[in-house]
Amino acid sequence: MREMHVICFTSQGEQLAARMTERFAKDTDTSLHIARGNNAKEWTKSVFRKDNILVYIGATGIAVRAIAPLLRSKMTDPAVIVIDEKGKFVIPILSGHVGGANRWAQTIAASINATPVITTATDINRVFAVDTFAVENGYVICNPAKIKEVSASLLEGKTVGLVSDFEVVGKLPKNISPEHDGDVKIRISEKFLPVAMNKSLMLIPKCFHVGIGAKKNASPDDLHDLFTSSLEENDIPVECVARIASVDLKKKEKAIIELAETHCIPFETYSPEQLREHESLFEMSEFVRETTGVGNVCETAAYLSANHGIMVCNKSARNGMTIAIAREHWQVRFNDLD
Repeated sequence: MREMHVICFTSQGEQLAARMTERFAKDTDTSLHIARGNNAKEWTKSVFRKDNILVYIGATGIAVRAIAPLLRSKMTDPAVIVIDEKGKFVIPILSGHVGGANRWAQTIAASINATPVITTATDINRVFAVDTFAVENGYVICNPAKIKEVSASLLEGKTVGLVSDFEVVGKLPKNISPEHDGDVKIRISEKFLPVAMNKSLMLIPKCFHVGIGAKKNASPDDLHDLFTSSLEENDIPVECVARIASVDLKKKEKAIIELAETHCIPFETYSPEQLREHESLFEMSEFVRETTGVGNVCETAAYLSANHGIMVCNKSARNGMTIAIAREHWQVRFNDLD
């Protein structure tokens, strides 16, 4: 669940915030936090985080001055939206695509009967926005500097190539073509390819699932080393890991919990019964069965977490810990609105 933080400065602004709570919060899975204050800079510092949505009810200048010292990059800055006190206009001013400010502005505007003011070129010209597509469809953007090249080409009516390791489903956006071999391309890959990044905007889906088995009280540092080295050996950015999985017995294993929290990756566990349904697909250990109730933990957990996925890294063992990586059966999906 994403968090929306709203600051207002007057009674009229407070009334508008209350309308948002009534009409907007109940229809979304976003939690709303409303503050009344006159120190916008301090408030901004406290909530200026990538996954938050910041809403200022007041003058645009207040928001601009508050966020200016904190700006870093389009990949890490949060969505920032300004609403005038009368609730007539909703204006996204930062992270319109990657942070989703444009989409949130439209949602807010619809809930309070206001007009969204969208200024990004791809949106107003109804041109495919590759960064919005990436964020909304679960891709990691490996080289965001290339977004400009893709957007500029599309805005000029030029064709952009598409190279994909996965099946492409749906109607391709205008001027996106898998047959085009020009200078500007979108490369959707299963792995990190440094050479391709020189010529293409590279997207990697967040579709990898890491299964882990570990002895009791395993070393968090050793597990982290095994995790990072396994990803590096398979050219998988850590940002592309969708979930970490294990058996229920390891639900409270400190090393796995710390690993998941360090990288903000969901950690899920399965019962021995669930894992046993698929253990025959992998090499089994009687010792592991006696300890956990299932003959194989890491590979089976990865496979099940990836929805019966494709194994890209079979079991690797070190210091009483095991790890395996599976990939979902991914498709590149477009729709008629892109």
